[in-house]
Amino acid sequence: MPSQSSVDVAHDDLEPSSVASNIPLDVLDVIFASLLPQDLAVCCRVSKAVSSIAVDALYRHVQPTPRNILHLCLKLCNEPNLARRVRSFKIHANVDMYLGVISDALPKLVRLDTLVLNIGPSSSWVLPSGDACPFLLRTFMCTFQYDAPLISFLNGQQDLLYLTIPSSNALRLTVPKLMMPKLVSICAPLALVEALVPGRPVYEVSTVSNQGQNGPSISCLSKSTNSLGVLRLMVNYRYLESIGCEILALAAPNLLTLTLDLDHIKPDDDEMLDDLIEYMEEYLSYAKSLGRLIIRFYPSLSRIPCQELDFSDMITSIFAASVKLRFVVIAFFGFKAKYVCERLPGHDWYIVND
Repeated sequence: MPSQSSVDVAHDDLEPSSVASNIPLDVLDVIFASLLPQDLAVCCRVSKAVSSIAVDALYRHVQPTPRNILHLCLKLCNEPNLARRVRSFKIHANVDMYLGVISDALPKLVRLDTLVLNIGPSSSWVLPSGDACPFLLRTFMCTFQYDAPLISFLNGQQDLLYLTIPSSNALRLTVPKLMMPKLVSICAPLALVEALVPGRPVYEVSTVSNQGQNGPSISCLSKSTNSLGVLRLMVNYRYLESIGCEILALAAPNLLTLTLDLDHIKPDDDEMLDDLIEYMEEYLSYAKSLGRLIIRFYPSLSRIPCQELDFSDMITSIFAASVKLRFVVIAFFGFKAKYVCERLPGHDWYIVND
């Protein structure tokens, strides 16, 4: 029988690499998905089997920074076996001096699923299009203007489901009828939403408009081909005030979740809050399916810290206006803290968390 000291020696001699090599590969795949890039880089130097999974995890979700983007894009251009592992590619930085190498790298990402390019409004020319684009995305987010290069790119994305574009000049260019036929979620100014919703199965919209009744109309939501229409909507309250409750109710009669962006309401102004309550009471008389209402305030508009304000009367009035409504959420722009208020049938509402 071996002595305790010999067991301890054997345990001390056990290399971390041999431990990793003995873990089932499917378990390693799950573990590696939660590791930081620097830790994955270490795992790449273990056995061949472990290294293959670690490399796959390291390049599956790529998020370049100004510091490493040149090296990373050149590596993807020169090593197809690495480029084909990339499923998501996200840039959130000013990288103007590297746009050329980004343009060279994108066509190499043949299995790309998610593309996020927050790199300025005038750089859509980096996008591949036509035969030069080897991938079909599910998710695309950008800060580009809605211009000809962007349209050419989107026209080839027949599997796209989720789209985010901040452009406000959508009316200057047309939208091809067959572009993005599977689109289900749009985050864009109302002008672009109005152009994209008709003929597509859109059920989620996040939008903004400052043009009131003289601009694009939220009535476009009724033209979604989704069987129940638009089910989740986020919109600025200033626009809703200008069009009235009935138009919103007719545009999305089966709405389940409504988020109001209170872009001009002062949280500490009782008169403004009374007007908001009155609007919501009228809207809820039409909205028979709404189950969740999210109200987002801007703390910068309040003279009193929002955590010191009491919204209980407003919440009570809103719940009283609807039998179906289950959640009222009070959120604050730029802050994670929020009040989630729930009401179960036959009970008073209560705060789930704060």
